[in-house]
Amino acid sequence: MEAAKILFEEYHIAKGTRKKSRQSYLSKINQFIAYYGQDKKVSEISDYEITEFLNFMEKKAKWVGVTYNSSRIILNNYFKYLKVNKYISENPVTDIETRTKIATESHQIFSEKDFKIIMKWLEEHDHYCLFFVKMIYYTCIRPKELRYLQLKHINLGQNVITVPASIAKNKKSLPISIDASLRRELKLLNLSTHEDSDYLLGSTATIVSEKRIGENTPYNRFQKCLKANKLHKKNYTLYSFKHFSNVKKFKAGWTLAEICSANRHGSLVETETYLKDLLKFVKNDKTIPKI
Repeated sequence: MEAAKILFEEYHIAKGTRKKSRQSYLSKINQFIAYYGQDKKVSEISDYEITEFLNFMEKKAKWVGVTYNSSRIILNNYFKYLKVNKYISENPVTDIETRTKIATESHQIFSEKDFKIIMKWLEEHDHYCLFFVKMIYYTCIRPKELRYLQLKHINLGQNVITVPASIAKNKKSLPISIDASLRRELKLLNLSTHEDSDYLLGSTATIVSEKRIGENTPYNRFQKCLKANKLHKKNYTLYSFKHFSNVKKFKAGWTLAEICSANRHGSLVETETYLKDLLKFVKNDKTIPKI
């Protein structure tokens, strides 16, 4: 199974699958291999053995429905790849049952009160993190994309930021309008005095820097803010600023299509994942048409 895993990994590297996604896939496959041993042949794996592994992890590792199902999907893709490439004749995962999904509580939307507390604390203690989260709020650019954003991607003349396809999650290069409030923030940084190759959010000291900020730095600084205000158990993350921004847009009268465009989603289906949160803020005072 170890050799098959290497082939599967090489396939995803060639396909251009994101590093974090590959790591997630391999993590579950490694657990599966550790359970049965790396010398066991993939052609010897049956549906019973898939079920036995998933049930064991569900009990021993306390896997909830979401983890169980995502692991099943990863194993299904692994064996599907092997079947398509003629290493096995049947995919043993095909008929394995799923679990009832338990809703995730990650990326919770801020309450108005908590948002004000967070922004006030950042204003007083961490100007770097403050600017980082403002960028998320005003642009809905993902945290990883922001870390890679260079000044050459910002055009104040045309009032747009273009996240290049090479760093965009959806691999598409799309323009993002610069809001008037954000434009004022950007002007304060005197971007014209820096090199185009500099990173907009490269330094906690100077904000703009020729070097890229560390992967965990924005996250760790935000966690420090949450802990200082005893908000760290509310499942707030950097992505919560993106969700909060969408709620604000929705309440301000933006259409779903406009929110979809602002988030650079490929379809309205993606945007509708926000609906469960947006609906909490809908207060309908319209009259019902008379019968």
